[in-house]
Order: sequence, then C-alpha cells, then structure tokens
Amino acid sequence: MSCQVKVEQGVLQGKRVTSCNGKTFYSFEGIPYAKPPIGQLRFKNPEDPECWTGIRDATKPGNKACQPNLSTAKIEGSEDCLYLNVYTPCLPAEQVKNLPVLFFVHGGRLLFGYGDWYNPDYFIENDVIFVTINYRLNILGFLCLNIPEAPGNVALKDTIKALKWVNKNIHSFNGNCLNITVIGESAGAAVVTSYMVTKLADGMFNKVIAQSGNILADVIMTVDDPIEGAKHIASLLGKEIDDVKSLHEFFMNCPVDELLNAYFMAEFNRPPYVIRPFLTVVVEKKFHKVERYFSEHPVQSFKCNRYKKVPVLLGSSTHEGALFIRKNGKDIIYENDLNYFVPSYITFADEVESSLFQIKLRQYYFRGREINDEWKLEFANLLSDSFFDRDIVLFPELISKTQNVYVYNFSYIGNLNIRAMKDLGFKGTTHGDIIQYLIYRKNKAVMATDKDMKITKFLSECWCNFALEGSPSWKDQTFVWEPYKPNARLCLDINENKKMIVNPKYNRYKFWVDLCAVRAKI
Repeated sequence: MSCQVKVEQGVLQGKRVTSCNGKTFYSFEGIPYAKPPIGQLRFKNPEDPECWTGIRDATKPGNKACQPNLSTAKIEGSEDCLYLNVYTPCLPAEQVKNLPVLFFVHGGRLLFGYGDWYNPDYFIENDVIFVTINYRLNILGFLCLNIPEAPGNVALKDTIKALKWVNKNIHSFNGNCLNITVIGESAGAAVVTSYMVTKLADGMFNKVIAQSGNILADVIMTVDDPIEGAKHIASLLGKEIDDVKSLHEFFMNCPVDELLNAYFMAEFNRPPYVIRPFLTVVVEKKFHKVERYFSEHPVQSFKCNRYKKVPVLLGSSTHEGALFIRKNGKDIIYENDLNYFVPSYITFADEVESSLFQIKLRQYYFRGREINDEWKLEFANLLSDSFFDRDIVLFPELISKTQNVYVYNFSYIGNLNIRAMKDLGFKGTTHGDIIQYLIYRKNKAVMATDKDMKITKFLSECWCNFALEGSPSWKDQTFVWEPYKPNARLCLDINENKKMIVNPKYNRYKFWVDLCAVRAKI
C-alpha cells in the first residue's frame, strides 16, 4: 500500500515499519509545522509553515533543536528545528478510522531533547496515533527582552503551532481532532499543563497527562527580570550592553555556536542545586499584534478558576529529586545554605524573616542539624519536594473540585529503572524512571524481565484508555482507579501489586504550604 498522505501544505512520503512486537504501523517524520525560525525570525513567535510542491520525504526525522552534546560538549542540532513526527496504526487508504491522538512533548529542562528519541512502539499496540515534536530550547526558545522582536516563551508557542497543525491535519492519518490528549514528561509536563491556562490552546485538546511536573513548578516559572540574565550572557561574550534594542541586535548577529556556548557557560556556572533554566518561562509583556502566551502567572489562573476543565492524569516517582543529587567523585555534595530552596515567589521583609524560614526548613527535614551523609535520604526528600512534589501535589488540590484528576505514585523497581537510586543506596524510584517503561528503547528492552514488561503493558494500556475514554483502565482490573478528591487524597500506587493509597507526599506538601502561604507574592 502507498505510504503517501496529503496534508494542508502538500504530499508526504512516509514509510511502513514494524513495532518491537511485530505490529505494522506507518511512520511520517520530519514534517515541518512552522517556518524555520532562522534569520529575522530568530527569537520571534513561530509563523505558519509554507507549502511545497511535489512529494516531500518524511521517512527520517527533522533536525533537533540546537543543544550541547553532553558527551562531547559540542553544539549540535539546528535553528531550523520545527518538525514533528506522526506514527499511526493505519491510513485512510487502508481503512478509515477515527483514532485517539497522543501529542507528546519531550522533557529536558527546556535545555535538551528531541521528539524522535521517543519511540511509539508501546503506544501503537493500543490503536492510537502518537505524535512527537521538536521545539526551540534554551536561549533560542526563552530569550525575553520585553520587546516585540524577543517577547519570550517562543518555545511554548512553537508547541502550540505544532498542536494547531495536528488539529488541522491529523484526520489525514486516521486521527480524531476532537480527541487529542496532550502528554508530557518533566519540562514537557509543564508545557502541556500550561495549555490549560493559555488562550492560544483553546479548543485544541481534550485531556492532559503530566508525568513528573507541571507549569506551577518553581523550577520552570520565574518572576525574576529576564533582561538581567540576557545582559549577563552578553557579558560572557565580551559585550556590556544595557539597551535592550542593542542587546537584541547583538544576539541576532551572534553565531549560534557562540551564543549557545555563552548561554551554557551561564547555565552551568551556578551552584549545583540551582536547576531552574538560566532563561525560562515568563509572563510576557503585551505588544500590538504579538500573541502572548500568559496574561497572568499560571498560579493565579488556577487559583481563580480560569483554566480549561478537562480530565487530567498526573503523578510522580517516590524520590523525584534523587536524580539531581550532585557528587564529587563518590562523595555527595550537600547544600547547607537552604536559601537555595526558597521558592522564587517568596518575599521576606528582612534578613531575620529569611533566616527564620530557613531554620524551619532545617528543623523539619534535618531536626536542625547540619546536612551530611547521616541525612542523605532527607536531603533527597528536600530536593524532591522543592523541585517537584510540592507543586505536583498542589495541582490536583487546586483543580480536582472541577474535573476528574487521576493521580499516581510510581514505585515499581525493575531492570529498566535508571541507576541513580541504586547508586545512592536508596529503595524507590526517581525522576525519569517511568519513561523507561513507557517508551521503547532497544538497548533497554533486552534487559526487561517478564515483570518489567507487565508494567510496560499496564502503563501503555492505561494511558491509551485514558486518551480514548477520559478515565484510566486496564485488563483484568479488580478495582477502579478513583479520581483524586481533597477529602480522601487517593492515588494509585503503581507497583507489581497495584493499589489505591493515600497520597504519601501530602504531609510534606502541607508543611510547605503553611510555610510559604503568608509570604507568597503571587
């Protein structure tokens, strides 16, 4: 059968492939969803893609976004990176269907990553369409100079442009544009949950899956002045510039390798437990004829009931922050200056108030002691709560009164988990573990036991049934995954023996809420 599909911009040539389990599906990769953001479009909002004549080759992925290779320290990728990939079990020429769509946004701290790393094999088994995307990262995606030429958040708007393309064209791949589930992991979870509060995504999606993150996370949003960060990057390139127009002109003319090298010098020359991107998500200024992503901080939108009421599935691993414990050789680097863990939205009247906040933190986690190996697990808990879980628990607390929210706690330990927990001598799971069971990677699959594959099958089936019906279900289930309610706070513990439990992270979340409430400036 022909692997050609006609979309709004022209005809695509895809390919027929076979999944790891022998299922045939169709792959279309490297599809442009916007004009290349090069030349005068660097730092600007994405523009609609151009049409092409003839047949466009869609048998291999498009360029990844510019980013450093952490093994070689060299910059790889291209500014011309706005491409997506569509994987479908069947095409209309073969059989007309109306399949649910999973629109996946990759993580990577808004610094790294690319869509085609995330293979569709396990999802395709469940008769869904799987879409992955590339979007601008780091300084190219998040420079904000508070001017129309560099408004900020262009990476987020890239993902919206991709979602818009899917809405317009997915029917050509047998997809149902009225049943699109946006799914993201880590920073990708922050992106897809942001769709709930931006008008740019109105009417474009129907459900949300957010793994290990959301847009409320203090490690994603900033209330700091983005222009100061931009000035610092310019200074690393030998230029002291105060005027934003001159700053913009300098960055526009800077070779991309030099620009990214300076950016990552700023990124990595910070204390080890500062993990918020050096330039990140902001609430933009308003400009004539320039679409802005947020009109207010997302926390305000959710607290004031200004968000889309769609089913949500979300959760985290048992020790999300353990992955971010830094070492010098075999020795853990502990941070005893707890000021680094104060949320950016907190203000203090004076040094006494700031000191008191940190004393309470130290008392709660470490019984007032200095942090060392004796408190290794508690230090991991502090990182987990500060970077992830405080805001992950907050999310269903805010929205579960208005819609169904399904919360999970991923605690399964198998051969596919990354090594971080084992290396620390901890029992449990950490950031990035669940994705190992959802995404097929050949080098991982050969390590999988029968128990591991049962977890993989459970997760893909559950996630896909949620995409189909709005509630997670699986074969041979003996109980219902109940929606989260503030009076019960139940979540599904995902392990070999699955069961509903009371959210084990709520008490630590409540400590943070009580500690921060009177000092928050948003």
